[in-house]
Amino acid sequence: MNTILLTCSGGPAAVGVIKSLRDIGFGGRVVSIDLDPLAVGGYMSDVSYVVPRSDSDEYWNVVLDIIKREGVDLILPTGDSDIRHFSQHRDLLESIGVSVFMSDYETIITCQDKMKFYECCVSEFDTHLPKTTTNGYDLELPILAKPRNGSGSRGIHLCKTFRELELIGNGDYIFQEYLPGQEYTVDVLCDMYNNVLSVVVRKRVQVKAGISTKGEIVRDSYIEDLCTRISKHLNIKGPVCIQLKNDINGTPKFVEINPRLGGGTYFTTLSGVNFIDTILKLNNGEDVSVPSPNEIKVVRYFEEIIV
Repeated sequence: MNTILLTCSGGPAAVGVIKSLRDIGFGGRVVSIDLDPLAVGGYMSDVSYVVPRSDSDEYWNVVLDIIKREGVDLILPTGDSDIRHFSQHRDLLESIGVSVFMSDYETIITCQDKMKFYECCVSEFDTHLPKTTTNGYDLELPILAKPRNGSGSRGIHLCKTFRELELIGNGDYIFQEYLPGQEYTVDVLCDMYNNVLSVVVRKRVQVKAGISTKGEIVRDSYIEDLCTRISKHLNIKGPVCIQLKNDINGTPKFVEINPRLGGGTYFTTLSGVNFIDTILKLNNGEDVSVPSPNEIKVVRYFEEIIV
């Protein structure tokens, strides 16, 4: 029987994992952690804990104690900063029987630092990366200013004038060409040997606060091949959530690579490709055969829990 640890249980990725587990009649236990005592995933789990911020000195020791106390044997990545802890301490965790189904520390650091990611990939994927620089004045307007580290839409500014660029100040930002076209999220699942098992492309039809609220699963062999190639290039292990957007000529370009389950991964489950089911089978040493996704449209709505 598996005991799974879910981090950042208030986020949509963790909720999607729990729904995906319910869909396969999971008989194990779900232990969730979050810094918010009202994190919704905590009320959907068997056990939940409130923990310090993942960037605090106390975080790792508190979480390690929970892992040992609850007999956790599988950790799934749903947050951003917390996955650094688990990948960095992979050897320790595996020595006590815990599987860490995520990319290596070096890969995570490369993906989360947008400038480092650009420098790592530009020679291989130049035509599929937006022009990126640490000096916004090197680009033509409009210019997209982003925190060098971060995900979703937090801290992003679209600068239509150089005066707007000046107002951002000297923070740790990168600057990119603005991409006006269709936006995609691609869910990719690799095994622990960097073999790509599944690539599911979804159009982002509507987005609120960086999270898909309406989406469409599509088959696009060009984007599927592109995401397979970059997953191999980055040595991705486990799940990765890849964001692309078309430029003015309709060429898809990589916007973000998040080496974790995405906030809309449950859309992929609904298309018939349950990443969590596949991960559990791989973790238990079973052979897997991942189906192709069904082309569907998905809309989201809120659901309430009385606490």
